[in-house]
Amino acid sequence: MPDTISEFSLSEETLARQEERGLQLLEDLQGLVPKLRDRGQATEEAGRISDETIEDLKRINAFRAVVPESYGGMEVPFPIIPQIFRHLARGCMSTGWSMGFLIYHNFQFAHYPKALQDATFGARGYTMAAGQVIPSGQAEKVDGGFLLNGRWGYATGIFHSDYMALAAPVLGEETEDGKPVMYRFAVPTENFEILDTWHVAAMKGTGSHDVTLTDVFIPDYHGVPVEALRERTSPGLDIHPGPLWRVPLLSFMSFGAVGPLVGAADAMFEMVSNILETKVGAYSGDRQQDLMTQRVRLAGIKMEHAATIGLFENKIDELWEMVVQGETPSQFHRAEMRIVVSHVARKCHQIVNDLAFAAGSRGNYMDSPIQRFQRDVNALATHAIFEYDHTANLYGGTLLGLEVPKGAMI
Repeated sequence: MPDTISEFSLSEETLARQEERGLQLLEDLQGLVPKLRDRGQATEEAGRISDETIEDLKRINAFRAVVPESYGGMEVPFPIIPQIFRHLARGCMSTGWSMGFLIYHNFQFAHYPKALQDATFGARGYTMAAGQVIPSGQAEKVDGGFLLNGRWGYATGIFHSDYMALAAPVLGEETEDGKPVMYRFAVPTENFEILDTWHVAAMKGTGSHDVTLTDVFIPDYHGVPVEALRERTSPGLDIHPGPLWRVPLLSFMSFGAVGPLVGAADAMFEMVSNILETKVGAYSGDRQQDLMTQRVRLAGIKMEHAATIGLFENKIDELWEMVVQGETPSQFHRAEMRIVVSHVARKCHQIVNDLAFAAGSRGNYMDSPIQRFQRDVNALATHAIFEYDHTANLYGGTLLGLEVPKGAMI
């Protein structure tokens, strides 16, 4: 494998073509936002994404977004990916989260051995894979592959998936410091038992139930050490020449993950602004648009929103430019990307709740998308990937000249 990723660079013409595809996809996704918002309540009540939404996404080839060109995919530039999550979530956060990750996991599978890629991409040019990152259960190395047993939670999108990407320790394999070696496995969903566990206050439409496996065999090419995925030494990188595959895995995933929170902030600003244009005070009879207090409040929220979006997009572009130029993002840069994601999540949470307050009591009716966006944001903001204090401590240490601890989630 070459020492520098610049040896994998693509022509400017190829990169421009991939960007054009990505921008067209975003335009198509924006066109779906009204439909997704109209379906939001039904999606929540059903506890899963509707067949109509799945078909809409297939029609615009959304699931091919991060499939390698060699398998007929779009292989869109990295900055497009978080925007996919964002655009979907402007309509429905459950859709943005679950479908965003079904699209994203094609990126992970492109890092696996060619045999796995042939199996997942070969049939129709993409796969739809559920996934979760908490290492649960266990794997045992056997002749020709692995035997998997255990229970995994948060299987987002499992009802719509061909495969599930999950993490588990391999019995008998240890790191130099005696810790179990974690693998990322691609498991066909026909092997799972789905447990009815997703009874939650928000993000209901993701259908993130628990699943179990009992003595399920998978071939060895269905597993890759997590360390190889994180440190860009996985076998798939010998196959694909584009810079997309050189984006650090956790940076890629975390910027995608925060996309739904950004999309929710966009949607809430739009909806609440529309309400305040016509709302009249119940007691005073004053038009809200005439009140200085509402104008000042909305102006302040808009500045917070604009600054948050600017940071979000700037850091995504900065990371992509580094990779396209053949640079390897340092531990410092990777730690910085993680704190940016946590900060953006925090700000979007604040923005959405401030907007919900400005909208007043009418936003609390169950047929109002405002209360659903607010609940979904409050729930998603608690996800471990957005945890702020530990990430800030890690990044703050790098600012003071400290090394990033081995195994840090960056």
